[in-house]
Amino acid sequence: MHRQPVRTLVAVLLCVASCLLGASQPTAAAAPQVVYTYQVRGLANSSSLESFAAAAASTYADRLGWGLGGSIAFRRVASGGNFTLWLAAASRVPGFGWPCDSTYSCRVGRNVVVNETRWLTGSPSWNATGAPLAGYRRMVLNHETGHWLGFGHGFCGGPGQLAPVMQQQSISMQGCRPNAWPTVSERRRLAASRGVPDRAGNPVGRVDDVVPGVAAISLRGWAIDPDTAAAIRVTVQLDSSVMTVLANGRRDDVGGHYPGYGSNHGFSLTLNAAPGWHTVCVRALNAAGAGVTVLLGCRTVFVSGTPIGYLDSVVASRQGILVTGWALDPNSSSAVPVDVDDRPGGLVSIWANQSRPDVAARYPRWGEAHGFKVLIGASPGLHEVCVHARNIYGIGGTRTLGCRSVSVPG
Repeated sequence: MHRQPVRTLVAVLLCVASCLLGASQPTAAAAPQVVYTYQVRGLANSSSLESFAAAAASTYADRLGWGLGGSIAFRRVASGGNFTLWLAAASRVPGFGWPCDSTYSCRVGRNVVVNETRWLTGSPSWNATGAPLAGYRRMVLNHETGHWLGFGHGFCGGPGQLAPVMQQQSISMQGCRPNAWPTVSERRRLAASRGVPDRAGNPVGRVDDVVPGVAAISLRGWAIDPDTAAAIRVTVQLDSSVMTVLANGRRDDVGGHYPGYGSNHGFSLTLNAAPGWHTVCVRALNAAGAGVTVLLGCRTVFVSGTPIGYLDSVVASRQGILVTGWALDPNSSSAVPVDVDDRPGGLVSIWANQSRPDVAARYPRWGEAHGFKVLIGASPGLHEVCVHARNIYGIGGTRTLGCRSVSVPG
């Protein structure tokens, strides 16, 4: 926690742009213009150094970090490098020199030092906000690396505002919200000092699931604009049809990764889709500051047209075998033909057209006339009854709803 200038070697790297689908980056990632290298070392640490290194690599690679959305890259090397990232036991931290002490993390020259006690437990100031330990770890990595990049300490801009990552959040929140990432102004200062663009203003997010259902597709994900804590909009394109929804659903996992932005950045919806192949694409719309619309991902899924249903019961009595259930075809709201195969009795075909309000409540688009109930004559003895719903309306095939063994009394 200091203000010493940073002297580094700057390497320029040219690489082929890659395409990333469904992650928190835009579809085409530009090559970094500045690359910093670092090595990871431990000093009397008791916890895993490789786990620490993995957390650091993830933090440095995150679009909201000092990488400015890809303009700057941090590369781990086995030895040497522009700086050394240390995980040090608290008792060994003062050995790095002023301003280091055994209470907090620090930076001295080319040494970025993380206090292992703080790494494992957080700090009273941070913990009192309820923000997760994982967020504290990202904050302390970004804070101390920010010193190495040339930043001094920042201060809270006002009650309830997002804390600058260079604020001493380990000591006091000063009335601000906890924050693990450089603010817009901090990013812009770094971009100006290095002569590179700040690409981190683009929205970030992910398409978690795209799941086909009954004449429908359900999808779930999240999106955040780094320049605002407010919920942003995403567009969902199903083939040639486009709709816009607000990503304001509760996602505690997202709020934990980006403390200060809150948890209300999820989206979840179900789209009507006819049986067959469909392509779904999701884009996050830039809401504030510099940035552009970002493609979060596209998925191609197949919606089945095979009937669905359930065999509720097969009950034997002296009168015969009573078979009940329901079936519907995603291709049509009309009744579905159902074959009841009794072995050794034979085959009985009926229509699933009786009232089933419970089915209508679950699948309102198809109505309630999809139940079946039939009493078939059967000789005494053991019978195997299987029920099949036949597709007659389009894409799809026959579905077996179930088989049951029953004994007809003599």
